[in-house]
Amino acid sequence: MKQKLIAMAAAGALAFSMQASVSHAAFSDVGARYKTEVEYLISHNYAQGVSETAFGTDQSIKRIDAAVMVAKALGFSESSSQPDAGFTDVPKNRAWAVNALAARGVISGKTITKFGTSETMTRNEMAKVIASAYGLEESLSPLPFTDVNGRFAPYVGALVENNITSGKSATKFGATDPITRGEFAIFIYKVEGLSKIEPPEVEEVV
Repeated sequence: MKQKLIAMAAAGALAFSMQASVSHAAFSDVGARYKTEVEYLISHNYAQGVSETAFGTDQSIKRIDAAVMVAKALGFSESSSQPDAGFTDVPKNRAWAVNALAARGVISGKTITKFGTSETMTRNEMAKVIASAYGLEESLSPLPFTDVNGRFAPYVGALVENNITSGKSATKFGATDPITRGEFAIFIYKVEGLSKIEPPEVEEVV
């Protein structure tokens, strides 16, 4: 990994919180495939369920929810002071997450003024966010996927090379398919498991 993770500020550094810990058993939609990953996100307070009994495993993840999860994983919180990214469609109580990620080039808007808050995140977009957030080396190797364009290919390649994800088939990545909350949990869990090195503290921008 090319940057020793500005991004991994919380991964491995956050202590296990009993208050934040909620067993997957509380969620009726979390099966064996997602058990470990969902428990990891919940116990680290990166995410919570869509209700008291459902994590929303098979629901497409909204861009704003993905931003909040990743920002929390990187050690940011509502008290973080970040430059305003200028998006007019981001709720004030979640602007801290989008601003933090935008300031570091992890995420961008649909336009200069619109983040696309309520839109679903695609697998292509997920690849860019995860690779950028965790400092994964962008890949220049040719991909076997015919549905990944040049903009996203380096990020998809980075995830594939690090065994974070694979395609929907031998030739299709599912580039524009929406990513589910369960799948997103798996990607966060896997990327944080790449390194056990405790990262430096993230410096906040004032």
